[in-house]
This record gives sequence, C-alpha cells and structure tokens, in this order.
Amino acid sequence: MSTRAEQLAKRIEEGAANLAAYVENFSDEEWKTPVARERDGRPVNVIVHHVASVYPVEVQLAQAVGSGKNMTEVTWDVVKDMNA
Repeated sequence: MSTRAEQLAKRIEEGAANLAAYVENFSDEEWKTPVARERDGRPVNVIVHHVASVYPVEVQLAQAVGSGKNMTEVTWDVVKDMNA
C-alpha cells in the first residue's frame, strides 16, 4: 500500500474511532435526539448509521486515490445521489 493510501486509511480509521467514542455512552434519549432541525431533523442514531454505511465507499476511494487513480467521476452530484 502506498504512503498516501496508508495516510487516507489512517484518517478514516481515526474518524470512525472518534465517532464511536463520542456516541458510545449516549443515553437512549441522546441517541434519538434530532440534529440539524433547520435542515432535516434526523436523530443522532440515523446520522451515525448513515456515516458508518459510507465507510466501505470511503475505503475504496482511499485505495484508488492512494494508488494514483484520478477520481474525476466522484462529483457532488454523485454524492447527492448516494445520499438520496
């Protein structure tokens, strides 16, 4: 694995660990608390699930970028479609 791929993988792992540590002791009430009410009001548990479900895609992207591939097909429109 290239140094760049290793750096990207480490960043994803750190982010996942930080998120898990942040929410691991949440009460049921905190876990179900809506966030960003002015946007869509999804509760914490839904947002954490959404973030976790994208980790495999992030890993694949990190591997591609780390191997020097040009990722021109990853656009904001593609991200919006994934989120929809």
